[in-house]
Amino acid sequence: MDFWYNVITTTFKTYLTVFVHPIHIEGRENLPKGPKIVVANHSSSTDSFVLPCIFPEKLHFLVQSELFTLPVAGKLLAWADQIPVFNGRGQEALAAAREKLSQGKNIALFPEGTLNHGKGLQRGHTGAARLALQSDAPLVPVGIFSPPKYTHPIRSHFFGRQTLGGWQFGGPCFVQIGEPLHLPREEKIENSSEAINNLTDELMLRIDRLVQGAARAFHLKIGN
Repeated sequence: MDFWYNVITTTFKTYLTVFVHPIHIEGRENLPKGPKIVVANHSSSTDSFVLPCIFPEKLHFLVQSELFTLPVAGKLLAWADQIPVFNGRGQEALAAAREKLSQGKNIALFPEGTLNHGKGLQRGHTGAARLALQSDAPLVPVGIFSPPKYTHPIRSHFFGRQTLGGWQFGGPCFVQIGEPLHLPREEKIENSSEAINNLTDELMLRIDRLVQGAARAFHLKIGN
């Protein structure tokens, strides 16, 4: 675990300690050893803080390249060896992610590509499926549920445009980690558009089930 990644995770943990408590996690036993591709839903900006704090190993996120231009956060992302995704150059990011996996490292991404603001999962992009088909790394689906009443929209102006982020202030967060999806050899050999789309759909279905499970756990916990 390197210094700058520790700086980021310590900052995230401080935010979560102050604003998100407790974090209920189910399914830690599903985490495989070795390199993996962590894929999760993206209902709020806080999701990006939760994942690095619940996984014991360092995660290399595929991150929107514009975030690397931010004065402080951008430098930290670069120093922590995160992976920028430039518009129209997704293959470069996937190649960098494959290289990390080949080195025994872990990748994390949000297949939706943007926040869904708690309105249900959007159709997933195919990057995670492509990585899985081109490597020996399993896919690890994760469902994150932040209760809507504690998640607040914040409008900002970044990158020359209005942006809208959802941030959790108060209340618990529920996370479910699903069983890893290991691809049979014949699926790895087949790298057609149909195979990639089918795998992406299966992956998003698994994530959706985990999100629903996390939501049920929340309602059971609070008694309604």
